[in-house]
Amino acid sequence: MSEKIKDYLELIRLPGMFTAHGDVLAGFLIAGAGFKKINILLWLLLSSSCLFSAGMALNDYFDHGIDARERPQRPIPSGRISRSSALALGVGLLAAGVFFAFFAGTRPFYVSLALTASILLYDALLKDIAFLGPLTMASCRYFNLLMALSILPFKGWALVPLITGTYILGVTTLSQKEAQGGKAVVNIGFCALCVGMTSLIYYFLFLQGVLLNFSGAFLAIVFALFLSKQTLNLLENHRPKDFQATMKVLLLSIIILDWILASGSVPFYYAAFILLLYFPAFLSVRLFKIT
Repeated sequence: MSEKIKDYLELIRLPGMFTAHGDVLAGFLIAGAGFKKINILLWLLLSSSCLFSAGMALNDYFDHGIDARERPQRPIPSGRISRSSALALGVGLLAAGVFFAFFAGTRPFYVSLALTASILLYDALLKDIAFLGPLTMASCRYFNLLMALSILPFKGWALVPLITGTYILGVTTLSQKEAQGGKAVVNIGFCALCVGMTSLIYYFLFLQGVLLNFSGAFLAIVFALFLSKQTLNLLENHRPKDFQATMKVLLLSIIILDWILASGSVPFYYAAFILLLYFPAFLSVRLFKIT
């Protein structure tokens, strides 16, 4: 692999792309699309890959000044990739993502437009605004999952992505202190609260007959308890590297959350193939940063 390719894979945060794929696979299973729509799944994976990568490239394009101070090793401030190249890549990938979603169906296409708008709003305008920034990033995850769920709308289909949206709302709030570290009680506490809220939303959807399997609800509670505790550990160990390590765990755990979401509609062992995404994500995170 050439150094230039590695630079671009670092720019688009390759490990995180596998978490976006997890959203699509979970949504596909929950919607009950089945093998007859496997071609649509491929279009959705392509669309999600492009839109996720575009968001990362444009994020670094707009953050070049901050990164020059706080993360000078990143591709743009280090001079390995020019800002103009990152912009061209980001815009091109946005267009490709919407193009691929068009072939997945009318509803996925419209959702991809909403996802594109959320990406641009976050990267260009709202990222550094308290609460609005994390909320916009949460909407990106919401729409990424909804894009797959929208193949076959069913009862509560627009409510399911609230689980991943709430999770990302907390994770993004925590990420605001990733570079500085410190006793960020509000950020840490809010993240732990959001992680815990995912299990409550899941259980509510179980009671409403949207996610039918109790095994999924049980797994959601275990997931929330474990990761809330992991997050609250930052109250005692709060160096920048502690935040970064916790962020890595929280972001990679999106794949586990997607498996749990799918387990609400299909047997948990049937949905377990989603967990296979954890292996390329874990291996690639040893080479490329996920944040």
